[in-house]
Amino acid sequence: MTSNIIVVIMSIGMLIACKEEDTPTVKEDIVVTDTDTSETSNDTLTRVPDFELTETKKPVFFDYTSTGCPGCVSWGAPTFEQIAKEQGESIVPIAVHIKYGDPMITDVSNAIAENRTGQRYTPQLWVNNTNGMVLNGGSINTIGSINKITADLETIKTEVPEMAIGVGSIVNGNIFKVRYKSKVLADISGEYYLAVYLMEDGILYRQSSAATNPFEHNYVIRKSNGGGFGSQISQDEITKNNTITGTVEFEIDPNWNKEKLSATAIIWKKEGMNYNIINGNSNNL
Repeated sequence: MTSNIIVVIMSIGMLIACKEEDTPTVKEDIVVTDTDTSETSNDTLTRVPDFELTETKKPVFFDYTSTGCPGCVSWGAPTFEQIAKEQGESIVPIAVHIKYGDPMITDVSNAIAENRTGQRYTPQLWVNNTNGMVLNGGSINTIGSINKITADLETIKTEVPEMAIGVGSIVNGNIFKVRYKSKVLADISGEYYLAVYLMEDGILYRQSSAATNPFEHNYVIRKSNGGGFGSQISQDEITKNNTITGTVEFEIDPNWNKEKLSATAIIWKKEGMNYNIINGNSNNL
């Protein structure tokens, strides 16, 4: 599965061009939401298509990136995109834009980036809460990183999920409506959060050192239902076999491409000061 990636990137310089990050100021990005689940059969224009809730575990694959980072286009984005393409519906890709005045930075992306532990730099590819990068000094070990990422993805897919999560969406005028559904699959306890993200593909913007500009950016976070990690699930709902459902509405910015919007949902568990991924899903198919 990694042969296509290796062929493409073996000729690319592996030096990490971007310095370690300063700590950004993180603010909660609270958007206009609607948690009313009273859709009716006559509400055909705004009814989100139904979807099957599968009881599987999907790893979330992060690309920590910036339009001002040369290494993000020479290695980070191509590797991220190729792995996402090869893995298909079995993973949930998210590009987290940070640093250098990148226009796709949001309070949501900053919060998720701040949730990393250890060394922080761009480009940096993570699987759930694990850094997938293998370094040789200040350079990226290309084959080592790809092998580690692939192994981490496959390991998570074999794990028994604590919770299932599914998501569907529809565009109605200037509103992007999302329906989510989650099921508790095990006896669990703790502080859990459900985040719904409005995502956009095909964003054209100039990328530092790209051979061709404007560069196409995919899997970009535009908004969420409440900061980087969503809304807390009530303790009463954290009961085995319980199903949690709801809807969220986002106002669509006129500069966004409605045909390229999708929804991603992630279940997080807060442990100490950090949020760990329990499960994720997307309708970007």
